[in-house]
Amino acid sequence: MSRRHHAKLPKLNRSTDSRASLFKVQMNQLIEHGTLTTTVVKAKVIKRLFDRLAGKAVDGTLSDRRRIAADLSNPKNANKVFDLIVPAMGGRKSGFTTIQKSGIRKGDSTLTATLSLVIPMPVRPEVVK
Repeated sequence: MSRRHHAKLPKLNRSTDSRASLFKVQMNQLIEHGTLTTTVVKAKVIKRLFDRLAGKAVDGTLSDRRRIAADLSNPKNANKVFDLIVPAMGGRKSGFTTIQKSGIRKGDSTLTATLSLVIPMPVRPEVVK
């Protein structure tokens, strides 16, 4: 029997690699679209991970930018966090996302939730040539 002492995240019936991949994909989707609909348990995990990631981006150093780009495996989304999302939050240190329960999924009766940014997704200004 395995111990759950000091367990940080739920296992979600997945191996370590597939769990990490799932979290990475869902965080990238949250950054790209500003909202994400998933199960309540996954939403709670993604909220925690994204708030930590955005908290690192508040300082705005080059090493933080590189670390977040490595965590997301997507430099465009890392730049989006630094250049659009964190400045739009207005000096907020934490609480970048919110969870709203959205109902029950029809196929397996699982509770679903919508995870979204606290402030609506800012629009990137158009570059005029």
